[in-house]
Amino acid sequence: MTTQFNFNKLNNIYAEAIASDDKTLIFETQVGKGRFLFMMFLSDEDKDSKDKLFIYLRNTNLIKPVKVYGNHSKGQFEVYIKDELKEVLIKELQLNSSSGSFDFKNFLEQLNSSIPQSINRNNKITELRKNRSIISELKVVDEADKTVLKHEVKLPENKKPQDKTLRKLYVYTDGAVEDIAELIQLLKKFNMTVAWTTKDKENNTSSVKALLGKLNN
Repeated sequence: MTTQFNFNKLNNIYAEAIASDDKTLIFETQVGKGRFLFMMFLSDEDKDSKDKLFIYLRNTNLIKPVKVYGNHSKGQFEVYIKDELKEVLIKELQLNSSSGSFDFKNFLEQLNSSIPQSINRNNKITELRKNRSIISELKVVDEADKTVLKHEVKLPENKKPQDKTLRKLYVYTDGAVEDIAELIQLLKKFNMTVAWTTKDKENNTSSVKALLGKLNN
């Protein structure tokens, strides 16, 4: 049996995420004992994940991708929850089996109502960094194994910097949010991107501050 539900409370923060330079929606919410991390990645480059809502269930340590249907700009975030997903969502709540009947639709309403209507940018970046190991599994950042910042790279005229690469500045560096936002603006202005390397090759690395100073000069 499939349950259809509209997570329409996502509307405002979805619009915020679309307008942001990281094109990311992320927040954690709680219903009862259940802890639910919601994530969406909304760049045009996120072809495989653009209409997916990733739900990380913190108690049970599971990530569940859920396809989202409808016109999101009109508040339509329709999901179809099959029995397997229903079971893991209920398991996340850690209910006492003797607690009587459980109203799953009522739980979804509670979950929907718990969605914030605005997300402070600093709080969002804190969530991204706190959950970087989870995000690395989702293939929503370019070359997720390369997490050490190296240097800027000038792109040819027929290429543009990718959000999936620039997003990593928020996830994998400890740079100030304002500095990263300014750096991303400059990289796009000069048609540049950034190169990354793996932790075992940390020679000639850089920082957000250093790159920002270089591009401002």
